[in-house]
Amino acid sequence: MKNLFTKRTGKAISGFISICVLLLAVSGAVWADDDRVTSNLPKFTDLPESHWAYTHITRLTYEGAITGYPDGTFGPSRNITRAEFLAVVVGALLSRPEAPPAGQHWATNIMQAAEKNNLLEAGEFAQDTWGQAISRQEMAKIMARGAQYVQKEALETKTSVYTSKITDFSSIPERYLSYVAQVYAKGIVTGYPDGSFGGERQATRAEAATMVVRLIDPTYRLGNSDIAFDPAVDVAADGRMKLAKAEEYLMQTLQSLRFYEEGGKFYFEGNVAEVPEGFENTLNIDIIFKRDTGLPIISYGSYPLRAQKALPNEGSFKVEVLGISLEQIAGIEITMFIDALYHINKLYDRYGYEVVWVINSNNDNRIDTIDSITYGKETHKFYDFSTIFLWLRK
Repeated sequence: MKNLFTKRTGKAISGFISICVLLLAVSGAVWADDDRVTSNLPKFTDLPESHWAYTHITRLTYEGAITGYPDGTFGPSRNITRAEFLAVVVGALLSRPEAPPAGQHWATNIMQAAEKNNLLEAGEFAQDTWGQAISRQEMAKIMARGAQYVQKEALETKTSVYTSKITDFSSIPERYLSYVAQVYAKGIVTGYPDGSFGGERQATRAEAATMVVRLIDPTYRLGNSDIAFDPAVDVAADGRMKLAKAEEYLMQTLQSLRFYEEGGKFYFEGNVAEVPEGFENTLNIDIIFKRDTGLPIISYGSYPLRAQKALPNEGSFKVEVLGISLEQIAGIEITMFIDALYHINKLYDRYGYEVVWVINSNNDNRIDTIDSITYGKETHKFYDFSTIFLWLRK
């Protein structure tokens, strides 16, 4: 099947990014290379397009890896069972097997396919436990084995770099430790804002769909992996980080951002990538209101002279935006840049950036590079913002 959700990439960008996005245009999100496909996208009565996992659930449903219920619902907040999760993973990585003969459990052939392809060890789940809610550490094991044995991905070798960031890693049973380390390092499963992994916690069907999409499509992974950095190669003569390396850090942050509605409340969350000593990663998010509302811009950020409310320079965050409605919002502006603290030819006091990266959803999700000195402009990248800006989906 043609991959309908592949992200398009272009050449490297610089250490400063300014992203101006008019959310009113996001409802026309790019789902496919062939627009005729959109008429066949599944619809569920309890899954509005504003749901934070809509992109992932719809993709897996369209590709036949996950299904809803006979009453037309999907049940995104319901806990997913062991059998249901294996059905999704098998359907996404392999192909969903035929239904078993009458009288057998509906997941019999799925479990057999999982064992045959090394997703499960033989007899790992007894049949009378298939209906139990699966834990996050059990999911981690299945997905780590799927990445290794089905997708033939190389194992992450220096896992201590990643596991040292998991605050409850020592409490995870030994039989799951290596698998948790692999999926965390690869950005398939992330931890919670308090730094814990929560291995014994259960996962919802929406959370499971998101993890499986990250498993089968690395472009949706959140970039927990540390980026290799060599000062001799990645730092310019004037002390600034080179453009290609800055892009890696900024793209990690960009891919982690989500603006979503849940339970009638509006949130945005993400993870500011950690950068090497001597550099600082800055993220600012401005909520821009329509002029006739009389409301000011609400600024969140790690640049204190600009932001009204703080965001971290590194690490995860989740923010509830209080007292707003979609009708009041004119747009969102996101600014990200890598600051070289010891740049010897600094512009604008401390900051030595040269190139501005502008994204406007009115231009087919196009990203334009603008040189802030010559004001030269070049379109060089396309990005699927349907995974980030979810507020205006109906």
